[in-house]
Amino acid sequence: MSKMTMTRINGEMLTLAREYRVMTQADLAEKTGFTQSLIAKIENGMKSDLDDPAIDTLCSTLGFPPAFFNQREDVLGFGSSAYFYRKKSTISAAERKRVHSTVNLSRIAIKKILKFVELSPSRTLPEWDIEEYGGSAAHIAKSIRGFWALPDGPIKNITALLESAGVIVVSCDFGTRAVDATSLRLTEMPPLIFINSDIPGDRWRFTLAHELAHLIMHRIPHEKMEDEADEFAAEFLVPEHEIAPQFRMMSAWRLPELAKLKEHWKVSIAMLVMRAKKLGVITDSQARYQFMALSKNGYRLNEPLPLEREVAINLSQMISAMTEGLGFTQEDIAETVMWYPQEAVRILPFQVRTRSHLRIVK
Repeated sequence: MSKMTMTRINGEMLTLAREYRVMTQADLAEKTGFTQSLIAKIENGMKSDLDDPAIDTLCSTLGFPPAFFNQREDVLGFGSSAYFYRKKSTISAAERKRVHSTVNLSRIAIKKILKFVELSPSRTLPEWDIEEYGGSAAHIAKSIRGFWALPDGPIKNITALLESAGVIVVSCDFGTRAVDATSLRLTEMPPLIFINSDIPGDRWRFTLAHELAHLIMHRIPHEKMEDEADEFAAEFLVPEHEIAPQFRMMSAWRLPELAKLKEHWKVSIAMLVMRAKKLGVITDSQARYQFMALSKNGYRLNEPLPLEREVAINLSQMISAMTEGLGFTQEDIAETVMWYPQEAVRILPFQVRTRSHLRIVK
């Protein structure tokens, strides 16, 4: 009679897979026939060995191969000093866990992919202390435009700009609009921005500028950092010295005139109204009137002249370098990131893109 083999399980990976599948411990217990107590013990590190039938049950229920549960990776939480996220005023615990698990799942996969390809950015992404810039996020935004030698006027493609500085922008299905994005700057990886694939093009651009602010300015969380990131994003995308004269030249604050500015600067009308208010060009009551007009016309969620959402390609190019340069199949890449092939095809961007800041690691 053959001896039953046992496999060691990393409890953090079990929690990650369970929350990614939007299951509670009770849900997983019901689907697997395990007790909730057993699942809790595994996730808390009190039990780490499971026999083959139990492993097979977990794999079939959660949709990840045995190697996934065995990997020795850390799961980063929202409390990490390197972890920031753009969120709306309310987010449920379930939504938070879904975003948390999606980001960690993708981050761990990218870490494994980077063993085979690496980025060769054409720009440097600095880290600057806001206190050295008079506590002004707008001053840092002006400085980074100068540091990167950006011309006056709108930034044509902020996604391409950030990717040229070595940032990996990952479009994610968060399963909710409660979170726009989150960013990470870790010592062993390139800077990462995970952005909600379900946001419109103008919000995509502002969100990336907001996350860029976090990557440049913020290492330790504090209560003012979200306001600072918004201030940075506004100045970075729509510099005061250019937009203020344009605002003052407007003969009337009507939607058609604002829509023309939106089309030029590639930001939302709502953002332009807020920018004018912050710069003292219009009063609070005038700003409220503009927002009421947007709401009356049904434009608060779907503005006129929608912007096409920019496409992130660094991760796609990393995948292409593995398939075309190293001969990896989709199945090989799935095995590398310790997913099943169907999950890899669903999440990873296998499409071939054009820009390239990559080098194959040999």
